Amino acid sequence: MNMNYAISWECLLPLRVTSNIRGLFNKSRSSQNILCFARKETQSAGNQRHESSLVGTSETTRVAPYSKSFCEWLAGLIDGDGSLQVSKKGYTSLEITMGLGDLRCLRYIQDKLGGSIKMRSGAKAFRYRLHNKQGMINLINCINGYIRHTSRLQQLHRVCQQLEISVIYPIKLDKESNWFAGFFDADGTITMSMKNNSPQLSIRVVNKLLQDVQPYKEVFGGGVYFDSAQNGCYQWSVQSREDVLSMLKYFKTHTSRSHKSQRLFLIKDYFTLRDIKAFKANSIHSKAWLDFINRWNKLKI
Repeated sequence: MNMNYAISWECLLPLRVTSNIRGLFNKSRSSQNILCFARKETQSAGNQRHESSLVGTSETTRVAPYSKSFCEWLAGLIDGDGSLQVSKKGYTSLEITMGLGDLRCLRYIQDKLGGSIKMRSGAKAFRYRLHNKQGMINLINCINGYIRHTSRLQQLHRVCQQLEISVIYPIKLDKESNWFAGFFDADGTITMSMKNNSPQLSIRVVNKLLQDVQPYKEVFGGGVYFDSAQNGCYQWSVQSREDVLSMLKYFKTHTSRSHKSQRLFLIKDYFTLRDIKAFKANSIHSKAWLDFINRWNKLKI
């Protein structure tokens, strides 16, 4: 299942813009006898380290060799599709499971962190796994302070205890955080359906717990709804032009790397065709609409 530049399409397939609508339309270490910091940075009131995760008294300051944008994005992806584990023998590991369409996304992570990728037996998915100790130390130094999902934060505590690293609590999110792009890659989707004989595009994020989708509403607007299907879950979504284009603006500078982000390319075409009512059967632009629908449906998410 890296980072502040216009939407990086290195994990994506190139999209064709057809002639029908062409006219319409990115270790250092120093021993200390104090707390083990996950990053060399000033502690703020909203970014506090949890001392109860410490084991022993001799700690080490570690600096993650990754960019902040990558670390935020990766934390969001792990919050949605990952799992931080400690075995009975005390070995730590990370697992991320994503669909077949996101193999390139997992390879991107593998290039950064190492680890292995295998197809899950009997499932249409790939599993990325990292388990060597130094790799896990590098990982924790990267994502510590950005993990916020309720279950994943508990897992982070257990792993940090095992690795003798203190947990950093996450700070409040804003539109500059790449965490939203990572969590969208895990639990988000872009859909379109007909409503009152007119197309309706939605950007959504779904999770079991309300507090794990609430930040999207606080930062990007939209609404949060409870969906009783699939044992119940909470769904954040935006549908208005203003909110959808606001999300598109966000993704232009905060990279989404899953295959589902390919539909971001089509949003402006969607609004252009919708405005001229190309979706109507008697429209002179109906062929352009059909071509758009074909391209949209090829991007299964």
